[in-house]
Amino acid sequence: MIIIERTEYAFGTFNCSAEEWEALKTIVRYCANNYRATELIYSIPGPEEHRRGKVEDLSEIMDSVWDGPPIETMPRDQIFLINHCVSELDGKDVPDIDENIVAGLVQQLHDIDVYDVFDDDNVTAEQWDTWAKENRLEKTSSWVCKLHDGQVDKAGRPYVEHVLRVYERVRETFPEASEDALHAALLHDVIEDCDITADDLRKHHYSEATIEIVEALTHRPDDGFTYAERIDNLAASGPEEALKVKLCDLMDNSEPKRLAALPDDRAASLAKRYSKALDVIKARLEQMEIQAGE
Repeated sequence: MIIIERTEYAFGTFNCSAEEWEALKTIVRYCANNYRATELIYSIPGPEEHRRGKVEDLSEIMDSVWDGPPIETMPRDQIFLINHCVSELDGKDVPDIDENIVAGLVQQLHDIDVYDVFDDDNVTAEQWDTWAKENRLEKTSSWVCKLHDGQVDKAGRPYVEHVLRVYERVRETFPEASEDALHAALLHDVIEDCDITADDLRKHHYSEATIEIVEALTHRPDDGFTYAERIDNLAASGPEEALKVKLCDLMDNSEPKRLAALPDDRAASLAKRYSKALDVIKARLEQMEIQAGE
């Protein structure tokens, strides 16, 4: 059974059985190879000189890029194009595929009405807000990847991998985390490592709440504090969401696979440091939770 759901402004998820997927690939491949013999030249939107290429590209993507459903991010236009190809072959003989399968796919896509799925009138205000938020976070992610380009961690891995893992961990560990916290998770090392200032963040239109979290997480070499003292200071006076980001940062730094890539003595020293810091941050977050419930 084909299931199509809109997830963003121009993207959706696409799911169906393995048999249906193979049939869809066969149909699109047939359309790509026999384009002039179909009516697609008239039904596909866009400049005529680009239409055949769209079908050929889709066939290649379905064969070599998408392993098979469920496909979590399929462009809306490619969903429309699959629909065009299936509709075009309704009632026609297609080599290597049973006509009843084609008829079944035609009926399913007709019942779904993919154009209705992507009709903006069916989008709630909450969905628009969610998509706008995800777009803003994606822009931050792209900017952070550029800022950390060329930097490596203690094991020689691209440093941005750590940043992106911290971000994903915040999303998973704290589903209620605000958008400010999520931006801060991505930005948590840019002041410290990327020659970025708080004013630079303001110029990029980040909120004061985001900047406050980032600054709370920033290690300033001339502050005169030891690592343990900085952790204590953060726990004592840092914003709650800064502590949540720091918790996820420490959790990633403590991952055995990351530590295993370091010399044994260095790994042991860091593991001890991170373990103590985790205990301090966890204890403070638990205390905050209790206080909030009183």
